[in-house]
Amino acid sequence: MPNIVFTPQDMLIKTNLHDRPLYYTRYISDVKVDQMHINPGSSISIIPKGLLLHLRIPMHRLTPTSTAICGFNSGRSYPIGKIRLKCQIGDLQSEVTCYVIDADTSYNTLLGRPWIHDYMIVPSTLHQCFKYVDKHGFVKTEFADIDPFKGVESYYSDSCLYEKSKRHLDEGDA
Repeated sequence: MPNIVFTPQDMLIKTNLHDRPLYYTRYISDVKVDQMHINPGSSISIIPKGLLLHLRIPMHRLTPTSTAICGFNSGRSYPIGKIRLKCQIGDLQSEVTCYVIDADTSYNTLLGRPWIHDYMIVPSTLHQCFKYVDKHGFVKTEFADIDPFKGVESYYSDSCLYEKSKRHLDEGDA
């Protein structure tokens, strides 16, 4: 298997002064879905019930689960079920087991470690891309969306980037 390496040329944003998550607009089944979040910190993959309805997948296709989801504050919630979905990001066609939650989220799909490990994906939030080895043994790179945020998130992201850049420049002058 070839080595996967990230170089400065792989950086989507030519500075490391950002805190952007990995957001993609790609496909689940044949439906284009934005704000697919790849998160190596998550131990499961999640979709909100609203996306399931948008995909026109009937609720009876969900498999019951007793899995508890623990949030950052150690609070527990329980998904309404789980489902296996076909997902395509660039050339990578995959299947992912998603736990369906009845909640508003900042993403439409969260792809966690099981999916990342199943397809031997190496994500880099610094470079804003992920790499993997395809079935022919070639290293492939999939870049994140250049403008993944909407509304308040866009303002927050842009203003944070501006403030960090300004601080970095000011510190360099000292």
